[in-house]
Amino acid sequence: MPMCKECNFYTPIDETKGECFGIEVPATMNANDCPQKAFQPIESDDRH
Repeated sequence: MPMCKECNFYTPIDETKGECFGIEVPATMNANDCPQKAFQPIESDDRH
């Protein structure tokens, strides 16, 4: 299951938490528990 830290909207604060739409969230929170229900995977050409 994807985690908050894998979301396009997540901005890290430190290694354990970040900010998403003004809400502090754990980096490893399950994306299904997203308080905004807005999980969007980070798109990167570097992923294989």
